[in-house]
Amino acid sequence: MASNNRPADPLAKGTLATAKQGLKDLFVWDQRVVVRNDYGEEHCEWQKPEPLKNPFSLFAQLRLKDWLYFVVGFLAWTADAFDFHALSIQTTKLAKYYQQSNTRYAYLATMACRRLT
Repeated sequence: MASNNRPADPLAKGTLATAKQGLKDLFVWDQRVVVRNDYGEEHCEWQKPEPLKNPFSLFAQLRLKDWLYFVVGFLAWTADAFDFHALSIQTTKLAKYYQQSNTRYAYLATMACRRLT
């Protein structure tokens, strides 16, 4: 079965070859797709991506529960960002209070955070 899409190089094997191919693919608008026929034969080709959808129509499809998940996730992300920046801003004051260097206190704070996760 013939297709109208342009042929592409086969998928690279190996870490460096895959990285090189991936870097080149970043600058191509089309998507590299592996196509398999009924006999199990494979080849790669470039296909046009699906057209972008209107984001407002996608937002309209969200139910109340979906919006609630979004709001909870956004608030959690905001609280985490606030906590991170509050600690990084106060590092100098905390290090001075505990008579430690900034580097030492930042290291101790990092280790404490790792134990919590």
